[in-house]
Amino acid sequence: MDLDVPDKVASVVSGTVALATALATAGVALHRHARGRRGWWASLRPVWRGEADAGIVHPHRFGGYVKPLSEVYVPRRAVPRLAPSGDGVDVADLLTGDGNVLLIGEPGSGKTALVRYESARSARRWLAGRGRRRRCPPGPVLVSLPASALVHQPLPAALAEAYPREGTPLDVERPPVPGRRWLVCVDALDAVADPDERAVVLNRLAELARSPGPAGAPRPWRLLVTTRHLAEDELAVLGDGYPAYHLAHFTDADVALLAARWFPDGDAARRFLDWTHAQRITDPVHNPLTATVAVLVWEGGQAEAATQPGPAALLDEFVRALLRGGRDSLDAACEALRRHPAGGEAVAAWLGTRHTDLVEVAATAAVAGGDPVAAVVDWSAAHAPAPPAAVLPDWPARVRQILLATDLFRADRHALTSVWPSLVEYLAAGPLARDWRPDEWVTLMNTGSTRFVALQAISRAAVAPAFLRARLTRPDGAIAAGHLLAGRGTAGAGTPAFRADVLAALLAHWSAGPDGPAGRDGARECFSLLTTLAAERADRDLLHGIATDPRRPGDVRRAAALFFAVRTRNAHRARARG
Repeated sequence: MDLDVPDKVASVVSGTVALATALATAGVALHRHARGRRGWWASLRPVWRGEADAGIVHPHRFGGYVKPLSEVYVPRRAVPRLAPSGDGVDVADLLTGDGNVLLIGEPGSGKTALVRYESARSARRWLAGRGRRRRCPPGPVLVSLPASALVHQPLPAALAEAYPREGTPLDVERPPVPGRRWLVCVDALDAVADPDERAVVLNRLAELARSPGPAGAPRPWRLLVTTRHLAEDELAVLGDGYPAYHLAHFTDADVALLAARWFPDGDAARRFLDWTHAQRITDPVHNPLTATVAVLVWEGGQAEAATQPGPAALLDEFVRALLRGGRDSLDAACEALRRHPAGGEAVAAWLGTRHTDLVEVAATAAVAGGDPVAAVVDWSAAHAPAPPAAVLPDWPARVRQILLATDLFRADRHALTSVWPSLVEYLAAGPLARDWRPDEWVTLMNTGSTRFVALQAISRAAVAPAFLRARLTRPDGAIAAGHLLAGRGTAGAGTPAFRADVLAALLAHWSAGPDGPAGRDGARECFSLLTTLAAERADRDLLHGIATDPRRPGDVRRAAALFFAVRTRNAHRARARG
């Protein structure tokens, strides 16, 4: 049979064109489908970029370059609050686990740094995946916001405001990524100073833990809440929905790792560690804030400036260096005052010697939840030879700049807020440290929003904790002493004998029950403090010793044995619920 060559060629060509067209159409469809599947990545990319950038910026310059947090961060461990053995877990495991978490840490223990570091690390890993499911990191998508954002609005609205985006706002009621959940880090619950506002936040968090998703399905998010020590009634509001962990102190190995990551060579790291021994701050640098301050002071060439060894002198030198670095803004305000002859010279002379006082006033207002700028304006109007605002119409703006220049405050949406709350509280403690009043100290110590001010005051005033021994028979004295032990670490608040006496006093007031001198709330607070302190092995050993010490009253020995029984029972219940 003869072949019609032209017809066959045309048939082959047309078939090839049709196949190419079909393949191209399929390719476009697949590309569109892939783009659709990665739409979540494109929408979250701006969020991750912001988190990644924020996580590498150190809050304090201290006269020059400071290594990014991502390069010097030391991985952390946490201890279950009710764990009988006090065994720790990696905090990273809490981020990828199930259920909500309450992470409790003493002042300066690195709670906010942890949230910033982990948010940045997670963001960088998601960005590196470029939306390809097989390259996505394990675990949830982290977002964070301060607990104060929940005072006036619920969680979804607060997150939408904290993460503004073009197009669709951030919606935590929908999964962020197919098959993944959100981890919402609510930071600094204790920073909500007003008791009524903190109650609002606590109730919002408790309700979030109780309410399931639509049709009873699990919510597409879980919560990690960070805070300093909470009162027992506040812990009760959160209830079983937030298993509690204590953020562990740095170990000697952690401090050595921080030094190795910060300094360029091993010799410099060893010399720094030797200096911490010479300064008698080997135990204090187990607190991450104190460790970081020590590194910055030593690296900044200020190590020899401290007039006496100890953590108070260390923090004092660091704050003085920050104020020296921000002095130009104060000098500029003084110069502007001098150019106004009507009282300006006298006000400038008064202001020029009161830089620290000005910042202390702002710090005191910030601790109380007030406006630092407004507090300084009111203070200067009351104490200066003439109100500075009457001489300089822009005085509030100049106060704002003076405070920002110290690196102790940053501009927030509505007012100035603390960069490192612990340092601001250190400044707020100045007046009490200079004019020591024991009764006022006990009151501040037993008030959550001012507790660290009291801790800093007793350290700066160089008052031995033993002055509390005579007050242990009173519930307020025993509770204040318990907070002192919890806030300054195992080795930071007196001898083992003093610590044992405080523990015995807490046991006595707890075992007296609601009808005792402490009342219901006081007894609960004593138990809460005992539980917090028992997370440390040294204090558990002291409690065991109290239970078998024939020199202790019988009711105290029985209370110690009962405490361990209750603690073990609660731990078993917590594991059963988990």
